[in-house]
Amino acid sequence: MELMRLAQLPFFQGMPQWALVRVAETAAEEQLPAGGMLLRQGDRARAVHFLLAGSVQVLIRVGEEDLLVAVLRRPGELLGWSAFRPPFRYTASVRCEEPSRLVRVPAAAFEELFTRDPALAYQTLQRVAASVANRLEHARQCLRLPAGRPLPGEGCRETPSHVSPQGTSAESGPLGGPDAEDSRAICAENLQLLADAPFFEGFDPQDLAELASHGRMVAFEAGERVFVEGEPATALFLLVSGAVELVSGGQATKEGGPDLAVQTITHAGHPVGWSAMVEPSAYRATATAREATRLLALDRDLLEGQAKAHPSFGAALMRAILGVVGDRLRATRLRLVARRYDDVLVAVRDLLGQSGAQLSVTSPLHKLPHYLEHRLTLADAFHTLDLLQLHGDPVERNLAALCTDVLERVHQELRLYQQLQAIYEVVAGAPPTMGPEEVRRRSMLAFRQLFAATRHRILGWEHLPERPGHIVIMNHLHNHPDNLLPNNFTLTLDTHFVASMILFQRYGQAPIRVVRKSRPDEYGHQRFYDRLGYVYTYAGHVDAADEDHDSSPEARRRLFLDAAGSYLQMGKNVVICPEGTSAATEASPLRFRPGAFRLAAHVRPEPLLVPVAVANFDKKLTRTTTAAVVYQPFRLSDVVADPADEPALLAFINQQLGPCFRGWVREAAALAGSPAD
Repeated sequence: MELMRLAQLPFFQGMPQWALVRVAETAAEEQLPAGGMLLRQGDRARAVHFLLAGSVQVLIRVGEEDLLVAVLRRPGELLGWSAFRPPFRYTASVRCEEPSRLVRVPAAAFEELFTRDPALAYQTLQRVAASVANRLEHARQCLRLPAGRPLPGEGCRETPSHVSPQGTSAESGPLGGPDAEDSRAICAENLQLLADAPFFEGFDPQDLAELASHGRMVAFEAGERVFVEGEPATALFLLVSGAVELVSGGQATKEGGPDLAVQTITHAGHPVGWSAMVEPSAYRATATAREATRLLALDRDLLEGQAKAHPSFGAALMRAILGVVGDRLRATRLRLVARRYDDVLVAVRDLLGQSGAQLSVTSPLHKLPHYLEHRLTLADAFHTLDLLQLHGDPVERNLAALCTDVLERVHQELRLYQQLQAIYEVVAGAPPTMGPEEVRRRSMLAFRQLFAATRHRILGWEHLPERPGHIVIMNHLHNHPDNLLPNNFTLTLDTHFVASMILFQRYGQAPIRVVRKSRPDEYGHQRFYDRLGYVYTYAGHVDAADEDHDSSPEARRRLFLDAAGSYLQMGKNVVICPEGTSAATEASPLRFRPGAFRLAAHVRPEPLLVPVAVANFDKKLTRTTTAAVVYQPFRLSDVVADPADEPALLAFINQQLGPCFRGWVREAAALAGSPAD
C-alpha cells in the first residue's frame, strides 16, 4: 500500500517513518461486496483492518442467528482489535453492509514493531483502547434505547464538560506524612495487593515496587462517590476492600435515556477507573462506594511517568487496560443479546458455548446455565462465579467476570428476592411473645429498606390528613411471578409500598391492612397475616378459626366492620383495595366493591376516604420506576346523601369514583414513565 495514503489514516498519524514503511510493506487493500464477510467470530485474529470507504455491520452469533450490535461507517475505523490482546480471537463477526474498501495489516507486523520499540507499542495500544472504548460507549447507548429502535451508527463520543474532581480522603501514603516505619508497612501492603491482582499478573516486580511506593490508599463511606462520569480521569484505582458500583448516566450522552448499571466490583485487586489511561481521559461512568470501601489510587501521572521511563511496562499496562475495556465491551454486547431474547440465559449459554474449547471439562462454569434456570439456585450461580473469579484459572476468571457483568440485573433481582424472603421471616418468624404492633413496625422498616433501593416517585403528600385514623383506598396490582416465595406466597408490593413509604413515613405508625382470609391450603399466607394482626374479609371457603367457624356471610361482614372500625376509632389508618382482586397497571382499577365505603358509613366519627393511585408494581422492580399519588380526601356523606341507600352508593362507586380512579392510575403511570429495559 502507498505510504502516503497509510499515513493519512487517523490511526497511523504521528507514527515514526520507519514504522510506517514497515506497515506499508505488509499492508494490502481489499474490496468486498455488500454481504461479504470480513471477520468471523471465534476465528484466530491474524489481521487488523481499517475501513477506507463503505460501511460494515458488527454481529454477535447466537445459536444459528447473527445479532446486529453496531454499524461502522467512519473512514479509518479499526476492525479486528482482538488481534492486540489474548486470546487473539475475534469476539464478533464483521460483514459489509455495502460495497466497502479496506486496508488489511497482518497482526504479526504490529508485533514486530512492538518488539523493536516498546514505546511505540504503548502509544499504539493507547489508540486501540480509545477505539474500543468508543465502541463500548456506543453499546451502552444502544442498551439505553427502547427495545426495537434502530441502532445508531458509531461515532466519536462528545465528552461532557469537565468539572472539578471530587477529593478523596487519603488514609495514609508514603507522601502523606507517616514515619518511615509506617511508610514501609504501607508500601509492603500496596505491593502485596499489586502482586496478587490479576490485572497486574506477569508484570515486572520492580515496576510493581515503584507503583507500590507511590500509591495512595483512599477510603470512602457507603454512598460516597469515588468519581463522577465526565470528570477528568486522574487516577486508576484497585479495590482493596468493600464494593464499588458503576453506573453510566444516560443524561451524559446525546441519546439520553435512563441510568445504566455497568457493574458492581467486589473482588480485591480489580481495577476501577481505567479511563485514566484512555483518551480523552474522562471517567465514562460514575463510581459509588456501596459500603465502607478502601481503594489503592495510582495517579495517571505516576503511570504515564513509569511508562515513559520503562516502555515495556507501558506496553504491558495498555494490554491489561485493553483487556479490561474489551471485556466491558463484550459484556455490554452480551447484555444486548440478553435483551434481544429477553433472556440472560441465552447470552450466558452462548458465551460458554463459544468458549467451550478453552474450558476444562471439570470447570464449575458448565453448571452455571442449570443454576440460572431456577430462582432457588440463583445464589449457587453467583457463589460459583465469585469463587472462580478468586481461584479459577485465567480462562475461568475471565469468563466468570463476563458472566457476572451480564448477570448484574439478575443479581439485583436475586438480592431483592432474598430481601423478600427475609421480610417474610421477620414477620412469620417473629417470637410468639412479640405483639402485632411491633411486628408491623419491624415489617415497615424492612420494606422501607427494600424500596429505598428501587426507583420510585411519590406525589400528593399535601393531601394526607394531619392525623391518622382514616380509610386509605387504593388500586391493587398483580404480583410479578418472580416474587413468588418457596411456600407459594407472594408479598403484595403495592400495598406494602403505600403502607411503609407513605403512611409509616408520614405518621410513624404502621397502618392496618384489610386482606383476604386464607384458604385452607394457603399456609404461608395465613402465617404471615396472622402475625401482623390485619383485618380479614371472607370469600369462599376459608381457613376457619374460632371466631368465624361456620358463621354466616352477614356475621362475617359484621365481624369485618367491627374489627376495622375499632382500629379507625383508635386513630389507626386502615388500607383497603376496593377491587377485591388485582390487575395490570394498564387495566387498573377493576370494578370497585362497596366494602370500604360501607365501613366509612359504619364508623363514627366518620373517617375520611384517602385515594392513592399506584402504577408499575406489577413489573420487575429492578426494571421499572414505580409511582404512588395521593389525591384529595373526601367523606362519603359529602358525595352520597344517604350512604345507607345501596343503589345510590353503588352508582357513586361505579359511575363517578371508578372512572375518576382510572384517570388517576393513568396519571401515576405517566409520572413513573416507561419501564426501563
